[in-house]
Amino acid sequence: MVTLMIPAIWAWISFLAYHVCGAPHAKLPRQSAECTLDYFKGIVPDGISVERVQDVTTGSFVENGNRGYPSIVLGLPSLCAVIINNETASYRFGLFLPDTWNSRLLVVGSYSFLGGINWLDMGPGAQYGMASLSTDTGHNSGQGDLTWPTSQQTRVNWAYQAMEGSIILGKSLIQDFYNDRPIAYSYYSGCSTGGRQGLKQIQRKPDIFDGALIGAPAWDTKNLMPWVSKLATWNIPENAKSSLNDTNLFSRLQAEVLSQCDALDGVQDNIVSSPSACREQFDLSAIRCDVATNKTACWTAAQIETAKKMYSDYITENGQFVYKGLDYSSEAEWATFLFPADPNDPNNVRRNFDAQYERTFMDYGPNWQITSYNDTVVDDSRARDENSVQATADQYDLGSFRNRGKIILYGGMADATVPLEHTTLYYNRTVEVMGNIDDFFRYFQIPGMSHCWGTPGNVKAPWMMGGAGQAKQRPPYNAGYSVPLGNNDKKHDALLALMDWVENGNAVSQIVASEFNFTDATLQNLVLYRQRPICMFPQSAKWDGQGPQNDGSSWQCM
Repeated sequence: MVTLMIPAIWAWISFLAYHVCGAPHAKLPRQSAECTLDYFKGIVPDGISVERVQDVTTGSFVENGNRGYPSIVLGLPSLCAVIINNETASYRFGLFLPDTWNSRLLVVGSYSFLGGINWLDMGPGAQYGMASLSTDTGHNSGQGDLTWPTSQQTRVNWAYQAMEGSIILGKSLIQDFYNDRPIAYSYYSGCSTGGRQGLKQIQRKPDIFDGALIGAPAWDTKNLMPWVSKLATWNIPENAKSSLNDTNLFSRLQAEVLSQCDALDGVQDNIVSSPSACREQFDLSAIRCDVATNKTACWTAAQIETAKKMYSDYITENGQFVYKGLDYSSEAEWATFLFPADPNDPNNVRRNFDAQYERTFMDYGPNWQITSYNDTVVDDSRARDENSVQATADQYDLGSFRNRGKIILYGGMADATVPLEHTTLYYNRTVEVMGNIDDFFRYFQIPGMSHCWGTPGNVKAPWMMGGAGQAKQRPPYNAGYSVPLGNNDKKHDALLALMDWVENGNAVSQIVASEFNFTDATLQNLVLYRQRPICMFPQSAKWDGQGPQNDGSSWQCM
């Protein structure tokens, strides 16, 4: 449920870098109809309006007023940008239609509960030569805003309807625009909420995609959101001895996990590559010390008990499993849901999303407080989702998709937003229902990667592999796509590997992930720091004991 956050300084830096170091793609003859408002008005069905059509020739595009995804997109080839409004069903979607099109479509997902067209993740699609599409999921909202789901229509749009309707109409408009040329292959890429959206569409309409790149999917909405609230209850009130109310505590715990668990895979490299082994051996008492003399680094006995709860699966008092616990090595990201409360928050929201899902999605009302939470909320969340919104993507038999498409599923071992073990749970349940699924569905765990992208600064694990949202985290930022420094090939880019699997039958057994270092204070220049193969589950990468540890060729999947 990550929020795509690229600070304003990054957008400004990437804008400058693009205009200093790059230029728009050369204008080539258009392979399509004219990029005009009148043209699109003439081909949309009744109940559909055309908000905007822009012939993009400068390499950049931005939609003003987009609260969820306000960033400018750079590095674009010449293309036609279109915004379509389904006024009947109350959702919008955007299209990037490149002048030179390779007959492929890339649909991209959303993040968290953000509302708006995700132009930033559509940009790479155009650079791959694909038409690209994103829906606003039926609303316009920014980070942490859960005030909008006040009607059944807005909730169902976010759950699946806006995505599904946008794809169906979008495909028709794309083919019309390119003079009735068929879409040869339809692909999907999304992480977090975007991962859930992709799985949900495959489950509902198995013929909708030929290939899907699914990252850290927040697939289990009906159980995920009660789990988030449960985390809060373990950490209130703010001044309780058991409350984890200082982000320095997370840093201290993460450093201790590295110290005790880094070498459990046989290699000392600042990466915890075996969280399961760490879970069996880790001694939490090592962080217990005199709080009176070191409040920011020492943990109380009560705080250690809270950490134990957070690492453990959420089981209700009557024995029902709800959600997998946090993984060892995810501690640097615990602040995602455990930020201290804002004393000026009129809604008394103790942590990110605390109580807001219950207040709006579950109709508990604006005055409901997290202190009222108990295990009955789990049953209510499940019933409301199953009988009404149906956001949860928990169909494990993927049916006829097996004969049509391919899935690459991935997650980070240091993910504290959607714990890796809950991603593994979806994969394992699919195997239980369908048997061996290697012919169409492969899963990759990425040691040291946080939610969707990134790695703690004291870890520096290889994580860039062409996943949703990743290219924008490193230079050239908003102009980026694939993997930097010439690693834009099927060996290093999971989307290109997926395309090769779908179109040429070359199954993916490993993807080489990359990490980079900045070379100067401008944060515009990179040098390759470390590469390592990410292996098809349940295999993992093993060092050969001889070659440089930072060289991907020194590792084998075993």
